[in-house]
Amino acid sequence: MKPTYAGVSGALIGLLFGAAICLIQNIAVSDALFRIFILTSAGAWMGVMLAWLNQLLPSKSDHHSEHTDAN
Repeated sequence: MKPTYAGVSGALIGLLFGAAICLIQNIAVSDALFRIFILTSAGAWMGVMLAWLNQLLPSKSDHHSEHTDAN
């Protein structure tokens, strides 16, 4: 998954969780918007970081191909 897609996905998940939490807890609008902003930013950040980590780590097929080329 591209980091941009992962960031958007994480932001949407953070937005939905933030809205659900604020609706359930009956939090004031100004405080709710701040909390939703924080959760949206954190979700986008985590999505991008996980996508970058996935790109940096070698996959199992890459590791297997190295062993077959050496023979």
